[in-house]
Amino acid sequence: MSHSEQEELKKLSETKELIKKEIDSMNVELSDKQDEIVGMKKYFWESISEFDEFGYEHFTNRQMIQSEINMAAEKMYKRQTYERLLKSPYFACVDFLFKGEDEDESYYIGLASFTAGKSFLPVIYDWRAPIASLFYDFDKGPAFFMAPAGRTEGEITHKLQYSIKNGKLEYFFENDMKIDDDILMRELGTNANARLKTIVATIQREQNSIIRNESDRILVVQGAAGSGKTSVAMHRIAYLLYHKRKELNSGNVMILTPNPIFSDYISGILPELGEEAIVEMSFDEYAERELKDITAFESRFSHEEMLLNEPEGVLAVKKEMIDYKQSDDFLKEIYGFVLDLESDIVNFRDIQSKGVKVSGDEIAEMFFERFPDTPVLMRLSAIADYVMGQVEAREDKDMDPIRAEIIRDRFESLYRTREVKQLYIEFLEALTEKGIDCNVEGVKAEGPIPYEDVFPMLFLKLLLFGSGSHRAIKHLIIDEMQDYTLIQYAMIRELFDCPMTILGDRQQTSHVRNMQILEMLPKVLGRGVKLLELKKSYRSTYEIGSFAAGLIDDTETELFERHGKAPEFTKCSDFDDMADKMASAIAKQTEVYNTIAVVTRTEREAAKLYEALSGRMKCTLFDAETCEFPAGVIITPFYFAKGLEFDAVHVADVSKKNFNSPDDRQILYIACTRALHELNLYYTGELSPFCGK
Repeated sequence: MSHSEQEELKKLSETKELIKKEIDSMNVELSDKQDEIVGMKKYFWESISEFDEFGYEHFTNRQMIQSEINMAAEKMYKRQTYERLLKSPYFACVDFLFKGEDEDESYYIGLASFTAGKSFLPVIYDWRAPIASLFYDFDKGPAFFMAPAGRTEGEITHKLQYSIKNGKLEYFFENDMKIDDDILMRELGTNANARLKTIVATIQREQNSIIRNESDRILVVQGAAGSGKTSVAMHRIAYLLYHKRKELNSGNVMILTPNPIFSDYISGILPELGEEAIVEMSFDEYAERELKDITAFESRFSHEEMLLNEPEGVLAVKKEMIDYKQSDDFLKEIYGFVLDLESDIVNFRDIQSKGVKVSGDEIAEMFFERFPDTPVLMRLSAIADYVMGQVEAREDKDMDPIRAEIIRDRFESLYRTREVKQLYIEFLEALTEKGIDCNVEGVKAEGPIPYEDVFPMLFLKLLLFGSGSHRAIKHLIIDEMQDYTLIQYAMIRELFDCPMTILGDRQQTSHVRNMQILEMLPKVLGRGVKLLELKKSYRSTYEIGSFAAGLIDDTETELFERHGKAPEFTKCSDFDDMADKMASAIAKQTEVYNTIAVVTRTEREAAKLYEALSGRMKCTLFDAETCEFPAGVIITPFYFAKGLEFDAVHVADVSKKNFNSPDDRQILYIACTRALHELNLYYTGELSPFCGK
């Protein structure tokens, strides 16, 4: 099949007309539907006094009205999809000759499927449809796709790519090989937005294999900075929602995000892909919810600041203790403590209350023999329910709720304590007696407990009380996997019994100790872990990528050859001079770029620079209270910038004094890999040795 420019312009025009016609038809249907709903509501209120006394007609009419409202909402959502298609109907076309056929057929691929009128065959195929895999996975020549009926073989005779914006064909070309570098180059060369963008037109083969993977229960993706990990994860969820409609919906998919800024950054991508937004939560939000009635705790960001600002001598001692509380040995101690609690947490004695009489020996037998798998601090409640069930059977009636509550309280009073914080302190005291310093006094003190104790205490609560309601989640995504500790992964294993997509980059951690993440995960989550790697980086220019790779001696990451300016170093006499030079450079860039970031090592440095720069330009400071990612100039410590990208990045004070430890090397790498097009580094005194100048 030929594809001349004239034919392609004609095809686009015809497709747009079909879409417009469908939108017009939907507008008429929606108007009629609205009139119908208004009429049904009017009838309902006029006739309500005449409905039958049992309420059947009342219920039936309400259900009918709600059903019509739901149908109208679905129609409106579909219309919105078609309105988006009108601006860019498709981005690719594959001409495929089915095995045994004489003529090839053209399949146009877009962000969503579109079928005109009563036709059975789509005019545009959704990028997630089985036949679309031909575009992503094969070059011109023999190919196959997995149709519902099975493997379908044939030959790709042509592959085309398009750029259509606002309904106009900007360009198209035939491409025999993989998704062409020219289109990818154009996309990567555009400016960043304050939202993560879809990559459906430029998904690479190695990315597509992850997106369409349905066979592995736990998929761990190690990806270099800028390899598209988060985009791949979100497109993967869109793909799974499309193919598993009967068993998966947006309400039972959750993503664990590092902070609210990142959540805001990725919030638009699923709606743009035609799916509803999924549940988002940070582990700290979960901890706050679960510990709100138990204790206040130091925030993660205060903890980060402490690690970044403490004197080296004091920090070394603290790090040793913090590392221990994230170790396998510490995890084993928690399990051992819970096991030992079974023998001393209950004072077994007889229970007698309003027709219920159970001896202490009987309770002990049930505690250890009948309910051994029930969490320790829920076990007596389970025994109470069992005993009350026997009483109800004997009395042949349901037990009065007040009587049941009294009996349950009697059973639970057998615990010497159910206070999680008290038990955690007992645990730390037991370790102290073994000669292990765990800062038990810091937990005992009034006020928030140290951050390093938050998740151990939460894990203890989880083991003692059980995992709660997270069984409703049917797919879990974990981003920035390298920032989670062993204890947190042990919690994840207990909380979520579902398929998972876990992604991150072991190099993008500010703590060198966390770089063993790939060795840790299979040990914690079991044998069903499949590890895949994305080694090619697309975000930064070749010059910025090469410099960043040199910071950590990275020889494995492949850099996409999009060239631009080399990183620029600016020597400054003092802080004020640095602020002046930074402001001058940013002023020029704001004429060109949408997003510019000033990245600092600490929040303290970010606040100081914000004070210096905010009088000269409009800018936003990222701190612990920030929940949105706006366009413009951002001033942020490095840990809020993780996972984000900016057109231009200015890294503050890369001096030897400020960046000198192994952790600082990783921090500098994180900061530099946020940049797409330009990277500026400023220093006073002597430049950090990591910069290699």
